[in-house]
Amino acid sequence: MVEKEPELPAVTVAEPEVRRRRTGFGIVVLIGAVAAIAASHHNHAAPARASVPLPATPSAWVQQWTAAALDNPGQVCDRLYAPALAQAFKADTGRSCTAYYTNVHTVSFRLRHILLDGPTAAIEAQQLSGQPNSGFFTMLLSHVDGGWQAVDIVPGGSVRPR
Repeated sequence: MVEKEPELPAVTVAEPEVRRRRTGFGIVVLIGAVAAIAASHHNHAAPARASVPLPATPSAWVQQWTAAALDNPGQVCDRLYAPALAQAFKADTGRSCTAYYTNVHTVSFRLRHILLDGPTAAIEAQQLSGQPNSGFFTMLLSHVDGGWQAVDIVPGGSVRPR
């Protein structure tokens, strides 16, 4: 395992039969327009999102995570966290990942170590709460699609003795 030091947080009334024809035609046109717009947005949004690269290094992941946790919770949950990890927030916290991070107003932690071993990285950190042995956690990252993405969060002490 190689250790790398971190780089630093709205009806008108008409004749009944005529009204039915107009209304039915109008609804068909409305549904068609909505479907066309939705398809257009879907086709344009998906490639743009997929083209945003993941952070190139675990240190870059930490920097993007700390910034997005405060300013862009969707980026944390949709990009920096693997889908399974983002979904696990509902079971663990009772809220979605995005709802959880929407309530984050400060990010205070001390980065202890970034450990690399091939396509896996462990980011050991300690939340700064004023208590010396509380708030330790390890973010496990995996190297995917040419960048780094979190796959798990492990609470507790350091995985590496000090």
